[in-house]
Amino acid sequence: MSLFAAARPAATVIVLRAGDPFEVLMVRRNDTVAFMAGSYVFPGGRVDDADRPPPGRPLAPARFLDLSDEDEAAYRTAAVRELEEEANVRVTPADLEPLAHWVTPEIETRRYDTRFFLARMPDGQVAKHDESETTALEWLSPHGAIAKFVRRELLLPPPTWTTIRQLEKLPSIDGVFAWARARKIVRVMPGFIKNDTGTMLTLPGDPLYPAIPDWEVPEETRFVLEEGARWQPLKP
Repeated sequence: MSLFAAARPAATVIVLRAGDPFEVLMVRRNDTVAFMAGSYVFPGGRVDDADRPPPGRPLAPARFLDLSDEDEAAYRTAAVRELEEEANVRVTPADLEPLAHWVTPEIETRRYDTRFFLARMPDGQVAKHDESETTALEWLSPHGAIAKFVRRELLLPPPTWTTIRQLEKLPSIDGVFAWARARKIVRVMPGFIKNDTGTMLTLPGDPLYPAIPDWEVPEETRFVLEEGARWQPLKP
């Protein structure tokens, strides 16, 4: 029997809105929730049993190479459902472009195996947070989100920070989708270090965490926990 909590399947959607520069939809997690309280994240949540497709339904081929067609369909359905519940944005499963795969470190008691998807903001819709799990909603350019984090105006979990830093380097929404289609998606589970000097997460490619094939090593590969809630990114 494993000593670690199982990672629950979850899906999140990075919604992009046209502009100069383009913007990303961010929601603030309620301070009362158990996971990432108070942080700005992309809309998303757990995959439920009801998200699985019924037997016999025609399915699109899975784009995540480690998933069956049925499993990816469940992730896509959950992503669409959670996006509408948390941000009042309606898309279809076919609108989603796979982007990333993050898993919560084994040391955590509440763990998620999360698939990240991209989507374009549909014309004529207005995003609105749900005033329950989320308490605020903002459209931010990648550079704007980073600037607000540096000014300590918001919290960004390590996977969110890393994703925004990747988006910051891309010139347009079309460029983001082209990059997503060309890259190989790999499973990333941050390393976890806790000792007398503090708590730190590391990413593959850090001196304390061996690189993994096909992973684009980010500029910041370690995050130090400050004030019990803020993950401060650092270059090694």
